Amino acid sequence: MRIDKFFSEIGKFSRKECAEKLKKGFITVNGEIVKKGEFKVDIEKDVVCYNGEVVKYKKYVYILVNKPTGVVSATEDGRDKTVVDLLPPEMKKLNLFPCGRLDKDTVGLVILTNDGVSAHNALSPKHHVEKRYYFEVADEFTDSDKLAIENGLQLADGYTTKPCKIERLNDKSGHITLTEGKYHEIKRLFGARRNKITFLERVSFSKILLGDLPRGEWRYLTEEEEKIFTNA
Repeated sequence: MRIDKFFSEIGKFSRKECAEKLKKGFITVNGEIVKKGEFKVDIEKDVVCYNGEVVKYKKYVYILVNKPTGVVSATEDGRDKTVVDLLPPEMKKLNLFPCGRLDKDTVGLVILTNDGVSAHNALSPKHHVEKRYYFEVADEFTDSDKLAIENGLQLADGYTTKPCKIERLNDKSGHITLTEGKYHEIKRLFGARRNKITFLERVSFSKILLGDLPRGEWRYLTEEEEKIFTNA
């Protein structure tokens, strides 16, 4: 594989940017400085470094985004900014897509990947992957509301939700953990109890945590997090 294609395919640099880095001597292969973009590398054997740090070729990319409000969980949209738009332009060629969706006004953890199989498995109901959210509601919710939602409710369309867990923080906020992700499910659950969600943030996906990543920012999943996601 050409060295400029290597960096382009992992989303590190565009080919034009790679040419500039090569010219400045920032890229080495097996300890030797490489200057030309057409230089061929063996992705299985060669050690590629940028600025002294090893860069590994990966077939699939896994990214965590802290989605702000007003951003849609899609690859493209004619009107609104998407989660993919939060990434550098050169990464768009990686064909990343969101694993599951958050509503436009819901914030927090979204995983972007180009690994379709792992994304499908992570979202499959039979894998029971837990998604945890912090929520705030307009009115106080009672113990009976909590118990009813946790046990599963029949929604207006006739669908009965699966059991979930709620940890109360106070009378108007808490954490809710689901193993499914029906359309507007949390809003509909509280709506069925005549209450309204006023703020919703996804804080974890399985054991992958949002942590202190600033709103609107992104990072690569760690190796441990990749294993969690691909084994979900």
